[in-house]
Amino acid sequence: MITGEYKGASLGTLAVGLTLAVGLVVGLGVGDDEQPAPASPNADAAFPDGTIEGPVMRHLPPFDAASDAAEIHGTLVLEGECLLLVSLQGSRFPIVWPAGTTWDAEGQAVVLHSGERVVIDRDIEGTGGYADTEQLVGWSGDEVAARADSCVDDDIDEVAYLENTPDAVQHVMMTHGS
Repeated sequence: MITGEYKGASLGTLAVGLTLAVGLVVGLGVGDDEQPAPASPNADAAFPDGTIEGPVMRHLPPFDAASDAAEIHGTLVLEGECLLLVSLQGSRFPIVWPAGTTWDAEGQAVVLHSGERVVIDRDIEGTGGYADTEQLVGWSGDEVAARADSCVDDDIDEVAYLENTPDAVQHVMMTHGS
């Protein structure tokens, strides 16, 4: 016969059990004298740390999905700590590379995530676009924005950026006349 009487655990019993479970989990966690290492939300063993290496400025990992970005092309030039893309018209833009790009100081070359090397004075063609330095803060952080700002041409306050995809650089060519 059903009497409507509930024979399960009371709310008080459930509360005590939950309190003990939470206490056990917390107690097994980090001790008072230990602090967990902060984990980067973008950390990935396949990508180097940071967004600047030598003159290379790069996007934060992970890679983005490909988009309908514009085509960019020009000659890679190094001036001090500024890696620039120089257009056929002579405009000079600091360039931001995809995540995983590194700098080979000895060989004076940009090394793409794929291992392909882009040496200074080579022409490159890829997908990306142009943006002002303030937009870089959201994509690559303050450090890249500050470096880009120090490298921009006074007349053109923009940077060239390659899409943050592994295949953003489509062609590396000999520079005309070299």
